Amino acid sequence: MNIIPWLSKREDRLGTASPENAVARFRNEMDHLFERFFTDPFGPPMDRGQSLFGPRVDLAESDNEITVKAELPGINPKDVDLRVEGNVLMIRGEKKQEKEEQRRNYHYVERQYGSFQRSIPLPTGVDPDKVEAAYKDGVLTVTMAKRPDAKARRITVKTA
Repeated sequence: MNIIPWLSKREDRLGTASPENAVARFRNEMDHLFERFFTDPFGPPMDRGQSLFGPRVDLAESDNEITVKAELPGINPKDVDLRVEGNVLMIRGEKKQEKEEQRRNYHYVERQYGSFQRSIPLPTGVDPDKVEAAYKDGVLTVTMAKRPDAKARRITVKTA
């Protein structure tokens, strides 16, 4: 025989507003929040066809330039707006949905459509007049030349 009755999580969530239940409810909400974040960090689309998502990017730096590679599969390069504003690269655009078939019954949809945006802070100053972009196999590659004053210089250490 148990002295303290066992409550399932469901019973605990639906229980009274005692301090113990409030703490348990808070813990369950936090568990649910973390579970949602780690399984779907960008969350569900706001509205069918109106999702806002950001492409995944790689950022690399060499002595003379900064290179950003962004995954944009299935997107027409004409639908991409690319800008350098100060030390931030802005990638905006829209992934348009193909013609929808009315006779199909979809049970699971993972592909996203709609507007996307990504702001990438750049590590050093770039020359906005020397930016090149190329799109191949669903990957946008942006190469930006560094300004002469932003390039690293080697400084010789003198002995005293």
